[in-house]
Amino acid sequence: MFIYYLCLDIIKLRLYIDVITLVLYYIHISIAKGLDIMENLKPIRTIQAGAMVNGIQMPALKYRSGGRDWLAITVQYKALGKFITTSSVKKKNQEIIKSKLLNRFLDPKHKNEIKDYIKTEQEFTLPPITLVSFEELIFQPVILNDIDKELSVDQLMEKYGSITGMVYMPLDYEFFCLDGNHRTVAISELANENPEFIEGSSMLLNIVYESRSRKIRQDFVDVNKNAKNTTPSINTLFNTRDPLSGVVADLMDEISYLDKTTELLATSISKNSKNIYTINNLKNAVVELSGTKANSTAAINKVSKKMDNDKEFKELVKYRSLLFFRMLKENIHIKECLLNEAKVPEIRANSILTSGAGLTVISRVAGAVFEYYQDQEEVVSKLNNLINWDWSRKNEFFLGVLVNIDGNITPGQNVFTAATNKLLPYFVPNNNLVKNDEE
Repeated sequence: MFIYYLCLDIIKLRLYIDVITLVLYYIHISIAKGLDIMENLKPIRTIQAGAMVNGIQMPALKYRSGGRDWLAITVQYKALGKFITTSSVKKKNQEIIKSKLLNRFLDPKHKNEIKDYIKTEQEFTLPPITLVSFEELIFQPVILNDIDKELSVDQLMEKYGSITGMVYMPLDYEFFCLDGNHRTVAISELANENPEFIEGSSMLLNIVYESRSRKIRQDFVDVNKNAKNTTPSINTLFNTRDPLSGVVADLMDEISYLDKTTELLATSISKNSKNIYTINNLKNAVVELSGTKANSTAAINKVSKKMDNDKEFKELVKYRSLLFFRMLKENIHIKECLLNEAKVPEIRANSILTSGAGLTVISRVAGAVFEYYQDQEEVVSKLNNLINWDWSRKNEFFLGVLVNIDGNITPGQNVFTAATNKLLPYFVPNNNLVKNDEE
């Protein structure tokens, strides 16, 4: 019996040895494969262990622009304000330390406008934010072939112009905001107040290493100096969110002659142009037809806001505009322009109505007609008489009011008001005269 158990123990021991041998074999194989993997990963230049224990790493694109290396990374909106230093609102009697002044103070109104834009426009568009890093960040490139594994970062940049990799920074690291100060603050406030509006959105950040205060100031000036503001015509043409611009777009879609004869980009009509009006001439006319003088940006924005809040008012203005411009086509000067495109410059030189000033005056009187008369037939009758008025520059009726002795149109809101007041008694009662803008 003893021999039996002894043999059994020997067999068990042999099994244990075999199992251990097998395990050691697989460990050996795994280590060998691991070494192969590590060998293959050598081109991915990781940082030394422990170099960034209390830090974060993010994918980044390193590129060169203007003789300096930049980093491009994306960060979720909700985390944007956690590592960006922005300027604050200037406090009353605040002492300004000139040596530390690197950006303009925060404008609360502009910041709030950005917040409102994000909350009202579901598919909002915001440009990238430009940041300054006062320290050079650790960047480790990812290299996907053996040819480049021995090249330095500078050599890789020289070869490719841009490279991908990982950027490493301490958890408490902060960038200085060079461009996008108001965007950053607006987004940070929304992250705390209304996070639902920025959920799932990320911002592209362009980061440059720069420690020279004068250069940072110069960069700020350069960024803003080189940004070209959009013209009023571009805003009218492209800003489809604005209900007033939307009505202008509807006019051009539904009235073919306007589509063919309206200057879309320039703010004025050149001498030899075949166009009749600018798109902003049409926009101002729509405001006048609504019953409001288009004599300031504030007045125009007021009409736009009312159209946005009152859909019935918007439809009323659109109806008036469509009716007016369809009837305007029957004016003799407009007809001549449409029948003989080559003579448009000559016709414009002899007509008041083919100018922005003339369009403002006639649409202002038409606006008064729409406001005063309720009967549709009477409105059409008065508009027909107004459109067929003698709008020639030779008409002495306008001499000294809208046209000078040389036959040139005199611009200006007070001139428009004087010409309107001279016309109004022929179409609406005298007590509806328009007040002078200086009164």
